[in-house]
Amino acid sequence: MSDGKHKLRFGLLAALASGSLLIFGRSLLDNSIGKPTPLIFPEKIELAQTQLKISQTKPTEPIVDNKDFFGKPRFMTGRRYEYLVDNLPTNIDFRYAVGTDGDLYTLIKELTDTKIEEEDLRLKAVRKDPIGYRAIFDYQGRLYLAACVNPRGISTVTKEQFDDNASSQTLDQDVLVGWLLGQKDLRDRRCLFTLISTPLPSNSDRQERSEKLEKFWISWYEWWKPRFPQP
Repeated sequence: MSDGKHKLRFGLLAALASGSLLIFGRSLLDNSIGKPTPLIFPEKIELAQTQLKISQTKPTEPIVDNKDFFGKPRFMTGRRYEYLVDNLPTNIDFRYAVGTDGDLYTLIKELTDTKIEEEDLRLKAVRKDPIGYRAIFDYQGRLYLAACVNPRGISTVTKEQFDDNASSQTLDQDVLVGWLLGQKDLRDRRCLFTLISTPLPSNSDRQERSEKLEKFWISWYEWWKPRFPQP
């Protein structure tokens, strides 16, 4: 039994060493290694109608994030989309973040004019399978939904959820093979940071608007998840 454990341990160490050497060798020959695959933002995205009437009202506009702050992803590009969802104007601030810790509180605080306390965002991060976590909250007459679309696993809101999700995928066979070939990281630290918002007048039904926002989020998530760029 002891010999079997030693052999397994030796095999794993040998695989790790081989993978590291292979990645190092490829990095010397291919200067694209370590550079993020760019995300092509479509000008127009036709989402599934499901139970909502959805139409895009404007072509996408670029978001430029020049502000530096602790925890900022090492590479980030963004776009803004505008829709009508059952005749309600709905905006999406959408960013492709590479080298992130998945903490949406920091991204919301540093990159937007929206305010929410960190603990409040954490408490509003609710898991809805099979998609994952999202947080719905309101601020200054608007209703917001925030979530991170991950390349593997489920959507997340907090750093802890992001780390747990990334760790849970490391032993996946496709991930291990891709890592040994120098094509993938064991822990993919990329995120499609999504912040969706719609007006919330004082006389409106918050629950009804929350349900519409969540249905719209599901359509958005299902469109982007299979289109996440390769690492």
